[in-house]
Amino acid sequence: MAPNLRPLLVVSLLAFAACGKEKGRVPFTAEGTATTTVTLEAGDVAFWTDLDLKWEGDAVIRYDVEVEQGGKVIGSGACNPLGHLGVKTGWAETNLAGSHTRSGNGKMDCRAVVPAAGSTNVKVTLSVPTKPGVFTLKKADLVIKQ
Repeated sequence: MAPNLRPLLVVSLLAFAACGKEKGRVPFTAEGTATTTVTLEAGDVAFWTDLDLKWEGDAVIRYDVEVEQGGKVIGSGACNPLGHLGVKTGWAETNLAGSHTRSGNGKMDCRAVVPAAGSTNVKVTLSVPTKPGVFTLKKADLVIKQ
């Protein structure tokens, strides 16, 4: 490897490592509610989206997430898969006039902090409060990473 490429490779590997390891996923192909149980370590948990959708006009999509350990809710909040995504992988996006597509993975600006390691239930509701007339949702998985 050429010496001038080493720093770039190190930075790329560090950025990939900072994304975390997938601990679980809640799959969606339509609006609804689903729950998964994952084993997490104490600390930060990142929520990602794995999308494949298209629409025309304005759209609002949200995940309402509730995290539970030992029968108690330890965190809850809303995540916006169409909002700011700090990290994207395999991402393709088009915006042509009023027609839009999104496909790929992105780290959303929402997270949870798990106080103790162990079995954790993650309940997710996917909703589309503002649904345009043309809306095709092939996939909108919520991905849990740590």
